[in-house]
Amino acid sequence: MGKLFLKKFLILANSVFLVLQLISMRALGGYIEIPLLSLAVPLLCLVNIFFFIFWLLRFEWPVFLFLFSVLISYPEWQMLYQFSDNGIKTTKGLSVMSYNVRSFNRFKWLEESDVAGSIEDFIVERAPDVICFQEYAQREAPNLADYPYKIFKPYVKGGNIGSCIVSKYPLIHSESISFDGSQNGGMLSDLIWNTDTLRIYNMHFESFRLNKMDTLIANNSSDKIRLKLQTIFDIQESQVEQFNALAKENTRYPEIICTDLNNTAFSKAYQKIKQTRQDSFLEEGEGLGATYTFSFLPMRIDFIFSSPSLQTIDYQTHQIKLSDHKPISVVLGKS
Repeated sequence: MGKLFLKKFLILANSVFLVLQLISMRALGGYIEIPLLSLAVPLLCLVNIFFFIFWLLRFEWPVFLFLFSVLISYPEWQMLYQFSDNGIKTTKGLSVMSYNVRSFNRFKWLEESDVAGSIEDFIVERAPDVICFQEYAQREAPNLADYPYKIFKPYVKGGNIGSCIVSKYPLIHSESISFDGSQNGGMLSDLIWNTDTLRIYNMHFESFRLNKMDTLIANNSSDKIRLKLQTIFDIQESQVEQFNALAKENTRYPEIICTDLNNTAFSKAYQKIKQTRQDSFLEEGEGLGATYTFSFLPMRIDFIFSSPSLQTIDYQTHQIKLSDHKPISVVLGKS
């Protein structure tokens, strides 16, 4: 009797976690939404994989619960994980990197003594054509002599921290993009590449700004933290809507959007910014593609989007630890 009760309880728990996973991945058509669950997708997937292995080893029928959930949420799984493509890739095209450098370790978050110099060495080795930096600190930044074109726009007027684009190709017509009441923002610039003009957006949307005392499961402050996160989600969605309105006014050139979205591919903010644009990770990414760790959970919150008229030839998540974010890069060509 005890074993039967335990089995029924485990099946019920497995079913609940699977439903929560489907909701968090927006695999139910968005009819049921719990925005905060978008941050828990990796954890929920891990729990359900554990259940799958448990039932598989016991040759029990609940193993099909997980398989059924994967069947109905396969497109959403692709936003989380991409299998390796063994095809031969050409590197011919425009290489673009996006990197939140966390002010080049200005406040000594990392023990390494010369983070700016290490980032410069990494960039020299990879040699992308264009780099979009978020949280770029002018006074701490490396020289990057191989990039003759550089445009910096502070997040707040007169500030030292902001967005920066450096390029081997000419940059023209640059503008700041700011959000009222926010210390985040971005910029745009037009890139002259061969005979083409491309619109480059470098965006950093609202940050969570959670401190070490914050936790999603703290008994005394969980309601406060959930409210704080929900407020940030709402701000992010509003900022994305403002950005989309701005981008809609400038449809003359194909666009490339490098962004620290500060949210995952399962969020409303992501859905709103992606729209008809291509998510380069979905086109040519491999593995989890995680760029940030939030409360020990790996998350993909940095993205490079592009117009459908541009083809994603290659995509990489670079496994270096010189910031709290990992850099990502793409090679783009004409479709």
